[in-house]
Amino acid sequence: PFRTRSSLRLSPPPLSKQRQKLLHYTMPPKKKKGAAEDDSNLGLMKAARFGRVKNDLSMGFVGLPNVGKSSLTNLLAGAAHAEAANYPFCTIDPNVTQAVVPDKNFRYLAETYKPPSIVPAVLKVVDIAGLIRGAAEGAGLGNAFLSHIAAVDGIYHLVRAFDSDEVIHVDDSVDPIRDLETIESELCLKDKETLEKVMGREKDRVRKEKGLARSKEDVPLSEGFKSAYEKCTALIDKQTPVQTGNFSMTEVEIIKDWGLITTKPQVYVINMSQKNYIRKGSKWLPKIADWVKEHGGGQILPMSCEFEQNLFDLKDDKDSQKAFLEECKQTAMKLGLKGPQAEVKTMIPRIIRSGRNALCLQSFYTAGPKEVRAWTIQKGTLAPQAAGVIHSDFERGFIKAEICNIEDFKKLHAGQPSMAKVKEAGKYRQEGKTYEFREGDIAVFMHNVTGSKKK
Repeated sequence: PFRTRSSLRLSPPPLSKQRQKLLHYTMPPKKKKGAAEDDSNLGLMKAARFGRVKNDLSMGFVGLPNVGKSSLTNLLAGAAHAEAANYPFCTIDPNVTQAVVPDKNFRYLAETYKPPSIVPAVLKVVDIAGLIRGAAEGAGLGNAFLSHIAAVDGIYHLVRAFDSDEVIHVDDSVDPIRDLETIESELCLKDKETLEKVMGREKDRVRKEKGLARSKEDVPLSEGFKSAYEKCTALIDKQTPVQTGNFSMTEVEIIKDWGLITTKPQVYVINMSQKNYIRKGSKWLPKIADWVKEHGGGQILPMSCEFEQNLFDLKDDKDSQKAFLEECKQTAMKLGLKGPQAEVKTMIPRIIRSGRNALCLQSFYTAGPKEVRAWTIQKGTLAPQAAGVIHSDFERGFIKAEICNIEDFKKLHAGQPSMAKVKEAGKYRQEGKTYEFREGDIAVFMHNVTGSKKK
Protein backbone atom coordinates (compact mmCIF):
# COMPACT_ATOMS: atom_id res chain seq x y z
CA PRO A 1 0.00 0.00 0.00
CA PHE A 2 2.99 2.35 0.41
CA ARG A 3 5.04 3.05 -2.70
CA THR A 4 8.59 4.37 -2.59
CA ARG A 5 9.01 6.69 -5.53
CA SER A 6 12.16 6.33 -7.57
CA SER A 7 12.50 10.09 -7.71
CA LEU A 8 11.35 12.81 -5.37
CA ARG A 9 9.87 16.05 -6.66
CA LEU A 10 11.19 19.46 -5.78
CA SER A 11 7.59 20.59 -5.49
CA PRO A 12 4.69 18.36 -4.41
CA PRO A 13 2.10 17.10 -6.93
CA PRO A 14 -1.28 18.83 -7.28
CA LEU A 15 -3.69 17.85 -4.51
CA SER A 16 -6.84 15.88 -5.26
CA LYS A 17 -10.11 17.33 -3.96
CA GLN A 18 -10.34 14.63 -1.29
CA ARG A 19 -6.73 15.24 -0.18
CA GLN A 20 -7.49 18.96 0.03
CA LYS A 21 -10.53 18.21 2.19
CA LEU A 22 -8.55 15.89 4.45
CA LEU A 23 -5.82 18.49 4.88
CA HIS A 24 -8.54 21.03 5.65
CA TYR A 25 -9.46 18.81 8.59
CA THR A 26 -5.94 17.99 9.69
CA MET A 27 -4.04 21.22 9.17
CA PRO A 28 -4.39 24.18 11.53
CA PRO A 29 -6.17 27.32 10.33
CA LYS A 30 -4.08 30.08 8.79
CA LYS A 31 -2.44 32.23 11.43
CA LYS A 32 -2.06 35.96 11.51
CA LYS A 33 1.44 37.14 10.81
CA GLY A 34 3.62 36.74 13.88
CA ALA A 35 1.20 34.42 15.66
CA ALA A 36 2.61 31.32 17.33
CA GLU A 37 1.92 27.88 15.89
CA ASP A 38 -0.77 25.88 17.71
CA ASP A 39 -1.64 22.33 16.70
CA SER A 40 -3.32 21.49 20.01
CA ASN A 41 -6.76 21.39 18.40
CA LEU A 42 -5.82 18.65 15.93
CA GLY A 43 -5.58 15.76 18.39
CA LEU A 44 -5.48 12.32 16.79
CA MET A 45 -6.10 13.83 13.34
CA LYS A 46 -2.55 15.22 13.10
CA ALA A 47 -1.23 11.89 11.88
CA ALA A 48 -3.93 11.53 9.20
CA ARG A 49 -2.14 14.28 7.24
CA PHE A 50 0.47 11.73 6.17
CA GLY A 51 -1.87 8.82 5.40
CA ARG A 52 -3.46 7.38 2.29
CA VAL A 53 -6.80 8.79 1.20
CA LYS A 54 -8.58 5.43 1.22
CA ASN A 55 -11.58 3.82 2.87
CA ASP A 56 -10.00 0.42 3.58
CA LEU A 57 -7.39 1.58 6.09
CA SER A 58 -6.09 -0.74 8.83
CA MET A 59 -4.74 -0.60 12.37
CA GLY A 60 -1.95 -2.91 13.52
CA PHE A 61 -1.06 -4.11 17.02
CA VAL A 62 2.58 -3.39 17.81
CA GLY A 63 4.43 -4.42 20.97
CA LEU A 64 6.92 -6.80 22.51
CA PRO A 65 6.18 -10.55 22.54
CA ASN A 66 3.64 -11.75 25.14
CA VAL A 67 2.01 -8.39 25.89
CA GLY A 68 -1.45 -9.56 24.75
CA LYS A 69 -1.57 -8.62 21.04
CA SER A 70 -3.07 -11.89 19.80
CA SER A 71 -5.46 -12.14 22.75
CA LEU A 72 -6.75 -8.62 22.16
CA THR A 73 -6.98 -9.15 18.39
CA ASN A 74 -9.16 -12.21 19.10
CA LEU A 75 -11.35 -10.16 21.43
CA LEU A 76 -11.75 -7.33 18.93
CA ALA A 77 -12.86 -9.78 16.28
CA GLY A 78 -15.12 -11.67 18.68
CA ALA A 79 -13.49 -14.97 17.73
CA ALA A 80 -10.15 -16.74 18.06
CA HIS A 81 -8.58 -15.76 14.74
CA ALA A 82 -5.00 -15.49 15.95
CA GLU A 83 -3.10 -18.24 17.74
CA ALA A 84 -2.83 -16.81 21.26
CA ALA A 85 0.05 -18.92 22.52
CA ASN A 86 2.46 -18.14 25.34
CA TYR A 87 5.79 -17.98 23.58
CA PRO A 88 7.67 -15.27 21.64
CA PHE A 89 6.92 -14.95 17.92
CA CYS A 90 3.81 -17.19 18.06
CA THR A 91 2.37 -14.75 15.51
CA ILE A 92 4.77 -14.92 12.57
CA ASP A 93 2.54 -13.86 9.71
CA PRO A 94 0.23 -10.95 10.44
CA ASN A 95 -3.26 -12.13 11.31
CA VAL A 96 -5.92 -9.89 9.81
CA THR A 97 -9.34 -9.61 11.41
CA GLN A 98 -12.42 -7.50 10.83
CA ALA A 99 -13.69 -5.83 14.00
CA VAL A 100 -17.33 -4.74 13.80
CA VAL A 101 -17.60 -1.02 14.62
CA PRO A 102 -19.97 -0.44 17.58
CA ASP A 103 -22.65 1.96 16.33
CA LYS A 104 -25.92 2.57 18.17
CA ASN A 105 -27.29 4.63 15.26
CA PHE A 106 -26.71 1.75 12.85
CA ARG A 107 -28.46 -0.63 15.25
CA TYR A 108 -31.38 1.80 15.45
CA LEU A 109 -31.74 1.83 11.66
CA ALA A 110 -31.52 -1.97 11.48
CA GLU A 111 -34.18 -2.37 14.19
CA THR A 112 -36.43 0.13 12.43
CA TYR A 113 -36.26 -1.35 8.93
CA LYS A 114 -35.74 -5.02 9.97
CA PRO A 115 -34.30 -5.98 6.54
CA PRO A 116 -33.06 -9.49 5.66
CA SER A 117 -29.55 -8.09 5.06
CA ILE A 118 -27.69 -6.06 7.70
CA VAL A 119 -24.08 -5.05 6.96
CA PRO A 120 -22.23 -3.04 9.66
CA ALA A 121 -19.02 -1.07 9.26
CA VAL A 122 -15.81 -2.91 10.14
CA LEU A 123 -12.27 -1.91 11.09
CA LYS A 124 -9.43 -4.01 9.69
CA VAL A 125 -7.03 -4.96 12.50
CA VAL A 126 -3.67 -6.69 11.96
CA ASP A 127 -1.90 -8.69 14.67
CA ILE A 128 1.81 -8.18 13.98
CA ALA A 129 4.61 -10.39 15.35
CA GLY A 130 6.29 -9.18 18.54
CA LEU A 131 9.26 -6.86 18.24
CA ILE A 132 12.45 -7.04 20.33
CA ARG A 133 15.43 -4.76 20.82
CA GLY A 134 17.59 -4.77 17.70
CA ALA A 135 14.71 -5.29 15.27
CA ALA A 136 15.88 -2.36 13.12
CA GLU A 137 19.08 -4.36 12.50
CA GLY A 138 17.12 -7.57 11.85
CA ALA A 139 17.07 -9.16 15.34
CA GLY A 140 14.27 -11.64 16.06
CA LEU A 141 11.69 -11.20 13.33
CA GLY A 142 12.73 -7.57 12.95
CA ASN A 143 12.76 -7.20 9.18
CA ALA A 144 9.45 -9.04 8.75
CA PHE A 145 7.95 -7.02 11.59
CA LEU A 146 8.95 -3.71 10.05
CA SER A 147 7.59 -4.67 6.62
CA HIS A 148 4.28 -5.67 8.22
CA ILE A 149 4.00 -2.45 10.18
CA ALA A 150 4.78 -0.45 7.04
CA ALA A 151 1.69 -2.05 5.45
CA VAL A 152 -0.78 -0.81 8.09
CA ASP A 153 -2.07 2.75 8.36
CA GLY A 154 -2.21 3.19 12.13
CA ILE A 155 -0.70 1.63 15.24
CA TYR A 156 -2.21 0.25 18.42
CA HIS A 157 0.85 0.44 20.67
CA LEU A 158 0.12 -2.32 23.20
CA VAL A 159 2.07 -2.17 26.46
CA ARG A 160 2.14 -4.78 29.23
CA ALA A 161 1.48 -3.46 32.74
CA PHE A 162 0.56 -6.70 34.53
CA ASP A 163 2.63 -9.25 36.47
CA SER A 164 2.12 -12.96 35.82
CA ASP A 165 4.26 -16.02 36.49
CA GLU A 166 2.33 -17.85 33.77
CA VAL A 167 3.08 -15.37 30.98
CA ILE A 168 6.80 -14.91 30.39
CA HIS A 169 8.27 -11.51 29.51
CA VAL A 170 10.89 -11.36 26.80
CA ASP A 171 13.09 -9.21 29.10
CA ASP A 172 12.29 -11.30 32.23
CA SER A 173 10.63 -8.43 34.11
CA VAL A 174 7.66 -6.09 33.70
CA ASP A 175 8.61 -2.47 32.98
CA PRO A 176 6.22 -0.62 30.62
CA ILE A 177 8.51 2.41 30.33
CA ARG A 178 11.44 0.26 29.21
CA ASP A 179 9.12 -1.51 26.74
CA LEU A 180 7.86 1.82 25.38
CA GLU A 181 11.44 2.98 24.94
CA THR A 182 12.32 -0.26 23.13
CA ILE A 183 9.47 -0.05 20.64
CA GLU A 184 9.79 3.69 19.96
CA SER A 185 13.56 3.38 19.64
CA GLU A 186 13.28 0.61 17.04
CA LEU A 187 10.66 2.50 15.03
CA CYS A 188 12.76 5.67 15.11
CA LEU A 189 15.93 3.79 14.16
CA LYS A 190 14.17 2.40 11.12
CA ASP A 191 12.91 5.88 10.20
CA LYS A 192 16.44 7.28 10.64
CA GLU A 193 17.69 4.69 8.16
CA THR A 194 14.84 5.61 5.78
CA LEU A 195 15.68 9.33 6.04
CA GLU A 196 19.30 8.64 5.10
CA LYS A 197 18.09 6.82 1.97
CA VAL A 198 15.65 9.65 1.19
CA MET A 199 18.48 12.19 1.31
CA GLY A 200 20.63 10.03 -0.95
CA ARG A 201 17.86 9.63 -3.53
CA GLU A 202 17.05 13.34 -3.52
CA LYS A 203 20.70 14.31 -4.04
CA ASP A 204 20.97 11.82 -6.91
CA ARG A 205 17.81 13.25 -8.49
CA VAL A 206 19.05 16.84 -8.27
CA ARG A 207 22.51 15.90 -9.63
CA LYS A 208 20.89 14.20 -12.62
CA GLU A 209 18.45 17.08 -13.19
CA LYS A 210 21.17 19.74 -13.04
CA GLY A 211 23.90 17.70 -14.74
CA LEU A 212 26.16 17.67 -11.67
CA ALA A 213 28.96 15.19 -11.02
CA ARG A 214 28.04 12.16 -8.86
CA SER A 215 30.94 13.04 -6.54
CA LYS A 216 29.54 16.50 -5.77
CA GLU A 217 28.25 16.56 -2.17
CA ASP A 218 27.15 20.22 -1.94
CA VAL A 219 23.90 19.69 -3.86
CA PRO A 220 21.35 22.56 -3.97
CA LEU A 221 18.18 21.15 -2.36
CA SER A 222 14.81 22.88 -2.32
CA GLU A 223 13.82 24.85 0.77
CA GLY A 224 10.70 22.73 1.21
CA PHE A 225 12.68 19.48 1.17
CA LYS A 226 15.37 20.80 3.53
CA SER A 227 12.81 22.14 5.99
CA ALA A 228 10.80 18.89 6.03
CA TYR A 229 13.97 16.77 6.34
CA GLU A 230 15.43 18.83 9.18
CA LYS A 231 12.19 18.76 11.18
CA CYS A 232 11.84 14.99 10.75
CA THR A 233 15.46 14.37 11.70
CA ALA A 234 15.14 16.51 14.85
CA LEU A 235 12.05 14.59 15.97
CA ILE A 236 13.58 11.17 15.26
CA ASP A 237 16.78 12.10 17.14
CA LYS A 238 14.59 12.87 20.19
CA GLN A 239 12.80 9.48 19.85
CA THR A 240 9.57 11.35 19.05
CA PRO A 241 7.13 10.22 16.34
CA VAL A 242 7.18 12.40 13.22
CA GLN A 243 3.36 12.56 13.19
CA THR A 244 3.40 14.71 16.36
CA GLY A 245 5.40 17.52 14.71
CA ASN A 246 4.21 20.84 13.25
CA PHE A 247 4.44 20.92 9.45
CA SER A 248 3.17 23.09 6.63
CA MET A 249 0.95 21.59 3.89
CA THR A 250 3.90 21.62 1.49
CA GLU A 251 6.08 19.74 3.99
CA VAL A 252 3.32 17.19 4.64
CA GLU A 253 2.96 16.45 0.91
CA ILE A 254 6.74 15.92 0.68
CA ILE A 255 7.02 13.76 3.83
CA LYS A 256 4.11 11.44 3.04
CA ASP A 257 6.07 10.01 0.07
CA TRP A 258 8.96 8.95 2.32
CA GLY A 259 7.26 5.97 3.98
CA LEU A 260 8.21 6.85 7.56
CA ILE A 261 6.73 4.47 10.13
CA THR A 262 6.32 7.13 12.82
CA THR A 263 4.05 9.24 10.62
CA LYS A 264 1.30 6.71 11.39
CA PRO A 265 -1.23 7.60 14.12
CA GLN A 266 -0.61 5.78 17.40
CA VAL A 267 -3.07 4.79 20.12
CA TYR A 268 -1.44 3.58 23.34
CA VAL A 269 -3.28 0.58 24.83
CA ILE A 270 -2.20 -0.40 28.36
CA ASN A 271 -2.87 -4.04 29.27
CA MET A 272 -3.41 -4.20 33.05
CA SER A 273 -4.32 -7.01 35.43
CA GLN A 274 -8.04 -7.51 36.10
CA LYS A 275 -7.50 -6.44 39.72
CA ASN A 276 -5.92 -3.11 38.74
CA TYR A 277 -8.48 -2.52 35.98
CA ILE A 278 -11.35 -2.94 38.45
CA ARG A 279 -9.77 -0.57 40.97
CA LYS A 280 -8.85 1.82 38.12
CA GLY A 281 -5.29 2.27 39.25
CA SER A 282 -1.75 1.11 38.62
CA LYS A 283 1.65 2.39 39.68
CA TRP A 284 2.59 2.43 35.99
CA LEU A 285 -0.22 4.60 34.60
CA PRO A 286 1.14 8.01 35.76
CA LYS A 287 4.61 7.07 34.50
CA ILE A 288 3.22 5.95 31.15
CA ALA A 289 1.20 9.20 30.86
CA ASP A 290 4.36 11.24 31.51
CA TRP A 291 6.33 9.24 28.94
CA VAL A 292 3.67 9.66 26.26
CA LYS A 293 3.48 13.40 26.95
CA GLU A 294 7.27 13.73 26.65
CA HIS A 295 7.19 11.90 23.30
CA GLY A 296 4.65 14.05 21.51
CA GLY A 297 1.44 13.04 23.29
CA GLY A 298 -1.30 10.64 22.25
CA GLN A 299 -4.41 8.81 23.42
CA ILE A 300 -3.95 6.31 26.27
CA LEU A 301 -6.50 3.53 26.81
CA PRO A 302 -6.11 1.42 29.98
CA MET A 303 -7.74 -2.01 29.65
CA SER A 304 -7.34 -5.61 30.80
CA CYS A 305 -7.19 -8.62 28.48
CA GLU A 306 -7.77 -10.79 31.54
CA PHE A 307 -11.03 -9.00 32.37
CA GLU A 308 -12.13 -8.88 28.73
CA GLN A 309 -11.47 -12.59 28.24
CA ASN A 310 -13.41 -13.52 31.38
CA LEU A 311 -16.32 -11.38 30.18
CA PHE A 312 -16.15 -12.78 26.64
CA ASP A 313 -16.15 -16.38 27.90
CA LEU A 314 -19.62 -15.72 29.38
CA LYS A 315 -21.04 -14.30 26.13
CA ASP A 316 -23.54 -17.16 25.73
CA ASP A 317 -24.94 -16.69 29.23
CA LYS A 318 -26.17 -13.13 29.70
CA ASP A 319 -27.18 -13.72 33.33
CA SER A 320 -23.70 -14.97 34.21
CA GLN A 321 -22.18 -12.01 32.37
CA LYS A 322 -24.35 -9.60 34.34
CA ALA A 323 -23.46 -11.37 37.61
CA PHE A 324 -19.73 -11.14 36.75
CA LEU A 325 -19.96 -7.39 36.10
CA GLU A 326 -21.91 -6.90 39.33
CA GLU A 327 -19.23 -8.83 41.23
CA CYS A 328 -16.56 -6.57 39.71
CA LYS A 329 -18.60 -3.51 40.71
CA GLN A 330 -18.91 -4.73 44.30
CA THR A 331 -15.16 -5.31 44.42
CA ALA A 332 -14.57 -1.73 43.20
CA MET A 333 -16.94 -0.34 45.83
CA LYS A 334 -15.10 -2.24 48.58
CA LEU A 335 -11.94 -0.53 47.38
CA GLY A 336 -13.59 2.87 47.91
CA LEU A 337 -14.87 3.71 44.42
CA LYS A 338 -18.34 5.23 44.25
CA GLY A 339 -21.03 5.94 41.64
CA PRO A 340 -19.92 5.79 38.00
CA GLN A 341 -16.32 5.21 39.13
CA ALA A 342 -17.35 1.82 40.50
CA GLU A 343 -18.86 0.67 37.19
CA VAL A 344 -16.68 -1.83 35.31
CA LYS A 345 -17.27 -1.96 31.55
CA THR A 346 -15.65 -3.50 28.52
CA MET A 347 -13.14 -1.35 26.65
CA ILE A 348 -13.42 -3.26 23.35
CA PRO A 349 -15.89 -0.83 21.71
CA ARG A 350 -13.80 2.17 22.72
CA ILE A 351 -10.61 0.60 21.37
CA ILE A 352 -12.28 -0.03 18.00
CA ARG A 353 -13.71 3.49 17.84
CA SER A 354 -10.35 5.01 18.82
CA GLY A 355 -8.59 3.20 15.98
CA ARG A 356 -11.26 4.33 13.55
CA ASN A 357 -11.02 7.94 14.77
CA ALA A 358 -7.22 7.84 14.51
CA LEU A 359 -7.59 6.95 10.82
CA CYS A 360 -10.20 9.72 10.34
CA LEU A 361 -12.87 7.27 9.23
CA GLN A 362 -16.62 7.72 9.54
CA SER A 363 -19.84 6.05 8.31
CA PHE A 364 -22.81 6.93 6.20
CA TYR A 365 -25.82 4.65 5.80
CA THR A 366 -28.09 3.29 3.11
CA ALA A 367 -31.40 1.96 4.40
CA GLY A 368 -34.37 0.19 2.83
CA PRO A 369 -36.62 -2.87 3.13
CA LYS A 370 -33.96 -5.17 1.63
CA GLU A 371 -30.79 -3.95 3.34
CA VAL A 372 -29.39 -1.58 5.94
CA ARG A 373 -25.69 -0.98 5.44
CA ALA A 374 -22.94 1.21 6.91
CA TRP A 375 -20.35 2.45 4.40
CA THR A 376 -16.89 3.58 5.51
CA ILE A 377 -15.42 6.83 4.19
CA GLN A 378 -12.77 9.28 5.36
CA LYS A 379 -13.75 12.56 6.99
CA GLY A 380 -13.89 15.27 4.37
CA THR A 381 -15.21 12.96 1.63
CA LEU A 382 -17.40 14.72 -0.94
CA ALA A 383 -20.70 13.31 -2.24
CA PRO A 384 -19.43 11.85 -5.56
CA GLN A 385 -16.57 10.03 -3.83
CA ALA A 386 -18.94 8.72 -1.15
CA ALA A 387 -21.18 7.40 -3.93
CA GLY A 388 -18.13 5.74 -5.49
CA VAL A 389 -17.65 3.62 -2.38
CA ILE A 390 -20.89 1.84 -3.33
CA HIS A 391 -20.08 1.55 -7.05
CA SER A 392 -17.69 3.34 -9.38
CA ASP A 393 -20.60 4.10 -11.76
CA PHE A 394 -22.29 6.07 -8.96
CA GLU A 395 -19.30 8.41 -8.80
CA ARG A 396 -18.77 8.60 -12.56
CA GLY A 397 -22.41 9.44 -13.28
CA PHE A 398 -23.17 11.31 -10.08
CA ILE A 399 -26.14 13.71 -10.32
CA LYS A 400 -27.13 14.39 -6.72
CA ALA A 401 -27.49 12.84 -3.27
CA GLU A 402 -30.65 12.82 -1.21
CA ILE A 403 -29.60 13.17 2.42
CA CYS A 404 -31.14 12.85 5.86
CA ASN A 405 -29.02 12.82 9.01
CA ILE A 406 -29.66 9.99 11.44
CA GLU A 407 -30.54 12.34 14.30
CA ASP A 408 -33.30 13.97 12.24
CA PHE A 409 -34.58 10.55 11.21
CA LYS A 410 -34.75 9.36 14.83
CA LYS A 411 -36.73 12.43 15.87
CA LEU A 412 -39.18 12.48 12.95
CA HIS A 413 -39.86 9.05 11.41
CA ALA A 414 -42.58 8.24 14.00
CA GLY A 415 -41.70 4.57 14.13
CA GLN A 416 -42.10 4.06 10.39
CA PRO A 417 -39.35 2.44 8.24
CA SER A 418 -39.77 5.32 5.83
CA MET A 419 -38.57 8.85 5.06
CA ALA A 420 -42.15 10.16 4.58
CA LYS A 421 -42.35 12.04 7.90
CA VAL A 422 -38.80 13.35 7.48
CA LYS A 423 -39.72 14.78 4.06
CA GLU A 424 -42.86 16.38 5.51
CA ALA A 425 -40.73 18.14 8.12
CA GLY A 426 -38.37 19.48 5.44
CA LYS A 427 -35.33 17.58 6.75
CA TYR A 428 -34.83 15.46 3.62
CA ARG A 429 -32.63 17.47 1.30
CA GLN A 430 -30.81 17.28 -2.02
CA GLU A 431 -27.05 17.87 -2.17
CA GLY A 432 -24.65 18.29 -5.07
CA LYS A 433 -21.03 17.50 -5.88
CA THR A 434 -19.56 19.84 -3.27
CA TYR A 435 -21.47 18.38 -0.32
CA GLU A 436 -19.15 17.06 2.41
CA PHE A 437 -20.56 13.96 4.07
CA ARG A 438 -21.07 13.96 7.85
CA GLU A 439 -21.05 11.09 10.30
CA GLY A 440 -24.48 9.46 10.36
CA ASP A 441 -25.82 10.70 7.02
CA ILE A 442 -28.45 8.43 5.41
CA ALA A 443 -28.07 8.68 1.63
CA VAL A 444 -29.74 7.83 -1.67
CA PHE A 445 -27.68 8.58 -4.78
CA MET A 446 -29.00 9.63 -8.18
CA HIS A 447 -26.68 8.82 -11.09
CA ASN A 448 -26.72 8.38 -14.82
CA VAL A 449 -24.09 6.54 -16.85
CA THR A 450 -25.12 6.56 -20.50
CA GLY A 451 -21.99 5.11 -22.06
CA SER A 452 -18.52 3.82 -21.44
CA LYS A 453 -16.01 6.06 -19.77
CA LYS A 454 -13.95 8.13 -22.20
CA LYS A 455 -10.29 7.24 -22.36
